[in-house]
Amino acid sequence: MTPTADARAAFVALAPGDKPRATFRFAAGLPVFAGHFPGAPLVPGVYVLACVVETAARALARGLALRAIERAKWTAPALPDQDLVAEVAISAHDGGWRLDGSVSGPAGACAACRLLVGAA
Repeated sequence: MTPTADARAAFVALAPGDKPRATFRFAAGLPVFAGHFPGAPLVPGVYVLACVVETAARALARGLALRAIERAKWTAPALPDQDLVAEVAISAHDGGWRLDGSVSGPAGACAACRLLVGAA
């Protein structure tokens, strides 16, 4: 399981702005789906969070490393082979950045989080 690399590979497009938005699509053939969960695959929560970090990294044009998860709440499943849209508000925080992010799928909101990141 490589959430950062798989999120990078799943990246489709970035819409820059005050709250950058990026689209991701995780292929159903990824090995992580064999065990999460057989017969009913779900995008793992850590992959959903990786989408938020990758959106910020692309918006800031720099590598980022996760320092802390201040909060994360999942409200609906994220599924493979669906477009997932991550939106993030980025603010400077303690020598790094605070990311207030959300991820939505075709059926609506999947997750919301606050993450602390630093330069990779």
